[in-house]
Amino acid sequence: MDPSPIDNARSPESPTAHVWTQEDHDLFSEIMNEAGPSSSAAPEEAVDVSFAAPQRFSHGSQIAPDSMVDRLFHRGLLPDSDQPTMTYEIQGHRYTAGLDESNRVHLVHNPAEDQVLGAGRAGVPDFGAFFAENRRYGTPLPQQWATPALMDKLREEGFMPTANSPTTIDLNGRAYKAELEEGGFVKLTRV
Repeated sequence: MDPSPIDNARSPESPTAHVWTQEDHDLFSEIMNEAGPSSSAAPEEAVDVSFAAPQRFSHGSQIAPDSMVDRLFHRGLLPDSDQPTMTYEIQGHRYTAGLDESNRVHLVHNPAEDQVLGAGRAGVPDFGAFFAENRRYGTPLPQQWATPALMDKLREEGFMPTANSPTTIDLNGRAYKAELEEGGFVKLTRV
C-alpha cells in the first residue's frame, strides 16, 4: 500500500521517484539473467524433446507433426504468447520452435554452426547433429555420404579420415566407419 497522500503527491522514497540509470538497467538485466548492453547473451538451453518425435521423423525445418504437438502440449513444452520461441533438441539436432500466423508450431532446424556435439560412447563425440540418415523403409542405409557440414565438423574436431586411414565416429548413437574417397568425399559405413 502506498502511504502517499490522497492528492497523488509521492514521497521521496516512492519507487516512481527514482530515475533509472544505465547502471541500474545493467544490474537489473544481470539479475533477470538477460543480456544487458554491456554483456553478451549465452545460448538458450535446449530442451530435449526427442521422446515426442515420431519414429520416422525427418530432420529439417517443418511444421511440427500433430502427434509431436500433442505430446509436447501435455508436457507444457509448446511455445505460447508468454514464451513465443523455444529451443529444442530433437535426436541430437538443435531446433527453434515458434508459432506461425496460423498458430501451428513451426520447427526451424538451426544451422550447422549452432549445432552442438553430443556425448558418444567411449569419449568419441556424436556427430549426429550434422548428419541426417538416409533411410529406406524406415531403416538407415548401410552406406551413405557425409554432408559438407559433417565433413567440416570432422576436420574441426580432428576426426577427418585421411587416405588409407579411416576413422570410427558416432552418428545418433550408431557407429560408422568414415573413409576418405576420391574427390575428397567421405563415405560412411555402419559398423
